[in-house]
Amino acid sequence: MKNRIYFFANFGDWSKIPFGGGEVGNRRTLALLKKLNYDIVLIPKYIRVNDHSLINSIELLFKIISNIFLFAKTLINGQRKGAIVHIAGFYGIMIYFEYLLIAIAKVLHYKVIYEMRGGGANKYYEEGHFLYKFFFKRAIRRSDEIFSQGKENFSLIKKIDTNKRIFYYPNYVQGDFYPQQYPQKPKDKINLMYFGRLSKTKNTDIVINTFILLAKEYNNVYLEIIGNSESQFYTDYIKNKIKESNLESRINILPACNHKELKKHLVDKSFYIFPSKEPREGHSNALTEAMAWGLIPITTSQGFNRSVIENDSLIVEKLDVKCFVNKIKYIIDNDLIEQFSYNSYNRVLSNYTDEIVLEKLKEEYDFLFNVKFTS
Repeated sequence: MKNRIYFFANFGDWSKIPFGGGEVGNRRTLALLKKLNYDIVLIPKYIRVNDHSLINSIELLFKIISNIFLFAKTLINGQRKGAIVHIAGFYGIMIYFEYLLIAIAKVLHYKVIYEMRGGGANKYYEEGHFLYKFFFKRAIRRSDEIFSQGKENFSLIKKIDTNKRIFYYPNYVQGDFYPQQYPQKPKDKINLMYFGRLSKTKNTDIVINTFILLAKEYNNVYLEIIGNSESQFYTDYIKNKIKESNLESRINILPACNHKELKKHLVDKSFYIFPSKEPREGHSNALTEAMAWGLIPITTSQGFNRSVIENDSLIVEKLDVKCFVNKIKYIIDNDLIEQFSYNSYNRVLSNYTDEIVLEKLKEEYDFLFNVKFTS
């Protein structure tokens, strides 16, 4: 009998482009699991509603109830022996729903992997009320293993269950995206970049203000921003900032594009400015994609940025424009662009490619099926 994985995750609407890093990550996980030669049974999470109006809230309630019944029915009629239930979760407000799924799977005598996607676990736990902490701890303890997207979660997990096995399962860049050789950066220009969602929580305005200050000192600095805005108000705010700077000829703003097109924009860029304070920031796909093309990340410590970059000199401890400027100035003035750029490229190719993550995932699942869960 072939070993089987029941994979519960938020895949979104398959007929549409995935919404956010969660749906992208889950679809990528599915692609990897299919390469492991196991029998994969999908249990899709309900599709979100557009807003929380009364009608949509009622619809959402029915979706959740239906999803629970689908999950239970699939497992009741499923194979227990040689099977693992893999639940891709996001804790936070979802912890009660996710714990219920874990409990159902355990009552039905399945082995359970609880995958912690996204960031903010420590903040949710520290600020959570008694009920939240109770269910979060139960979710960790009842799961047979935890997959964590970030190393920053490890201490919290071990605090709850010192013997819990944790598998580091980060995001990765796909083989057809990153260059096989280090992309040399231009010597006559210093190109800054931000790509991703344009929003207040991503602090896109800090990217522009950082560039403006640098442009006053270096006449060969340029900025490119790629992404769609969360609102017309924020778009207008950004455009007005650029207009007031009188540097429009050195700033290029483009709408979000596909990966094939994105590569053309990354090849000549030297710095990726990422001042995110997004509460649920986890392992940013944009961050590793930028590093894969040799962009030097200058970021906040939000989410899992610190462990992904593994270079504290590139982490801005205070959300202040001058802090970003000083980090970049130091690298420029000390002629360190090529060194730091190559280190970024090498960091990704040594840790965050699809081949590396697939091999580690295969080793972990082989261990679970052949050693840990043999009884």
